[in-house]
Amino acid sequence: MHRAISLRSRHSADDSPLSPLAATTLSGRPPSPRKFLPILSPVHPPLARLIKSLNPLLSHHRSAASSTRTTAHLLSSWSAQTGDDAVSDVADKFGVLLAEMANLEESYSEGIDDVKMVLKTIQDVENSIRPAKTHQTKLRDQVNKASIKPEAGRKLEQLERELVRADAEVLVADAQLLNVTRERLRVAWRVQLDALQERCEKELVLVKYGREILRFLDGEIIVPGQNLRAYRGEAKTRDILGMVEDELRGWSPGWGNTEELCDDENVNGNVSVATAAAAAASATASMVLARK
Repeated sequence: MHRAISLRSRHSADDSPLSPLAATTLSGRPPSPRKFLPILSPVHPPLARLIKSLNPLLSHHRSAASSTRTTAHLLSSWSAQTGDDAVSDVADKFGVLLAEMANLEESYSEGIDDVKMVLKTIQDVENSIRPAKTHQTKLRDQVNKASIKPEAGRKLEQLERELVRADAEVLVADAQLLNVTRERLRVAWRVQLDALQERCEKELVLVKYGREILRFLDGEIIVPGQNLRAYRGEAKTRDILGMVEDELRGWSPGWGNTEELCDDENVNGNVSVATAAAAAASATASMVLARK
């Protein structure tokens, strides 16, 4: 089965320019073309577009939480009017589970919001070094223009010295941006993976106990005029909800902590090395300026 292994377009003149997602997803199901959003204007930096794309995602999960909570209340309200104690109790308990799913959806949306905040720290660094790069580009243009003028000797020398200084500044800034990007990106996706893990594992808890509650609603066929048997499962379903509450409250991630601590130490070490290298590059540039 062909599966998309990248979201980046790879096509030659003979290939269709469609995204790999247009062919299939990892699950093998082709997505609907209606789900593809128009690409934002290229005047926006890619990171800004990425951060902006998280806004509708946040809205989607928060809307899903609100809709799920409304469904839970309607289910409980309707079941109370059916006249069947078993239906009323089981549906009411399912309403509680649905309300808890809404809480998990909101919690997951908070994780996405945290990812957005972390990505904005990378954007702040990008914005802070943009003036230095703009200055470097202007200086390079001025050097190119002055180099074709035979009478611009001293001015050309001054511009070249300024360009070397600007090159060193941009070199240090790029190294710092690279370090921040790597470290912050690890933090961002770890936050989202942690939020996703919590939501999935807690939803599995709801599924497990939801199946237990469902057993109290049997498939007995009721004939006209037959009286319903007395329902005696309310106390037991209440106990099941108590077990749900205890298990959710006692939940903790069961893997990855030790490895992540080691990875953090490696990241901090790599950042220190890269920062030292950037400082060395700056010193080298200063030596070049001194020889001019």
